[in-house]
Amino acid sequence: MAGKTGTWIKPAAVAAALFLIGAGILLAHLYRKDAAAPKTQSRREPPGSAQSADAPAVKQIAPEWWESSRRIYFDIPARIRVHLPDTARPRIRRIFSHAWDEFDRLGKIFNPFADSGETAALNQEAATEWRAVSTELHEVLTTAKKLWKASGGGFDPTFLPVKKLWQQAEKHQQIPSHRQVQKALSQTGFENVSLRAGKTPQMRLQKPEIRFDFGGIAKGYILDQIRQLLKSRGADAGLVQLGGEIAAFGRNRGGPWRIGIQHPKDMAKLWGVVTSRSAIRVSTSGNYRQPLIIQGRNFYHIFSPETGRPVSERILGVTTVSPEGAHSNALLDGAATAMTVIGVERGLKLAKKLGIEVLLLTRGPEGHIRENRTRGFARIYKKNE
Repeated sequence: MAGKTGTWIKPAAVAAALFLIGAGILLAHLYRKDAAAPKTQSRREPPGSAQSADAPAVKQIAPEWWESSRRIYFDIPARIRVHLPDTARPRIRRIFSHAWDEFDRLGKIFNPFADSGETAALNQEAATEWRAVSTELHEVLTTAKKLWKASGGGFDPTFLPVKKLWQQAEKHQQIPSHRQVQKALSQTGFENVSLRAGKTPQMRLQKPEIRFDFGGIAKGYILDQIRQLLKSRGADAGLVQLGGEIAAFGRNRGGPWRIGIQHPKDMAKLWGVVTSRSAIRVSTSGNYRQPLIIQGRNFYHIFSPETGRPVSERILGVTTVSPEGAHSNALLDGAATAMTVIGVERGLKLAKKLGIEVLLLTRGPEGHIRENRTRGFARIYKKNE
């Protein structure tokens, strides 16, 4: 989503808005070529601890349509756009304030470095007995466990030790040795995490070394919660954006929701568009942004749970979609991450197993980009010529 600079919206343009989504960056374009480019998110600063700032102004962009945007979680662009009747006008600012507060509350839960965050506390305690966890953390762990099983371990939120190893490798410009990688891998493994549902949900670690990083699923989950909050406050249509996540519900004013897929090599270009006249949820993941650079070599910032090393550069971007919005953004977020790891063939099988649609952009011979997609993706998608 673009920053405020150079961007404006006329009421008549709401229906025509094209929301451009790329791997980890999300832009709102209104057919203007001079829209400002967004800043990139630092890979070292995962979701959590929204920067302290007053909630930005809420503006009316069309009759009964309202919008507010800001950058949160260390500069990830976020936007809320909703349709509320005129009778809700006295409550508009309060509704948006509640939504931004919820972004902040949920971000702190999943930030592994927040002083008062639940994930950070869990990583520090490293206890192996059953312990109570919040409903939010348990829900994310449950979805993560589903994805971990379905992907054959391709999605693993216990990979913080490996991530830290490679970050230190870049800092010291020294590629990790086989022994270092194997040591980090020995401290991971979602099979070492057990869950209990109930009035007071619980979890237990079989290994005290397990450390969590929910960067591959938390943004999707947070978006799910904000979407539900807005609906509970009376919004009958709207769109929420957070980084590479989009959740739209209800009907867009005067037309369908149109979500553009960013070109993986040229950030100023559009690769294609997905369209829906009702609810739709979209997530992206990709390894072409923010590479680790060690001794002049590029290493991608998504790692294989099997090898503990960066995944292949062949997959440039993954876009997962729930056309009717039946599947959660948490599921789509984690699935996109998993497919980046497990590759095209297994990724398409995973999409079929989960009942979602996917477009995988891969690097072909001589650098050409190839499309790999599920059969149902064609009915919601048009490639940009």
